[in-house]
Amino acid sequence: DVPSGAWSAEAVRWAASEGVVAGYSNDMFGPDDNITREQLAVMLWRFAGRPAAAGGLEFTDADAVSDYALEAMGWAAEKGILNGKPGGMLDPQGNTTRAEAAAMLMRFLSK
Repeated sequence: DVPSGAWSAEAVRWAASEGVVAGYSNDMFGPDDNITREQLAVMLWRFAGRPAAAGGLEFTDADAVSDYALEAMGWAAEKGILNGKPGGMLDPQGNTTRAEAAAMLMRFLSK
């Protein structure tokens, strides 16, 4: 679903070849879809080499994290790349704002 002439085609191809993104289970990438907080955490975690997280997630909505994202979310929270929201919530299914993405990238690159 990513046309070869699309502005993002090369980036998507690179990210897929490096194992940073896998797309959806139906072999679709969804280039125009929003990205959730857990999806961005998974991308950063994969790019970092899939490091292990030392502890569990201590957030009121930790049970809302998808199974595929548990290790990544634990790692991102542990490293301070992903912070919670008011009320002790992680909001794993929430869309990542541009500001949140910039903050996560800055924290990731400074670690």
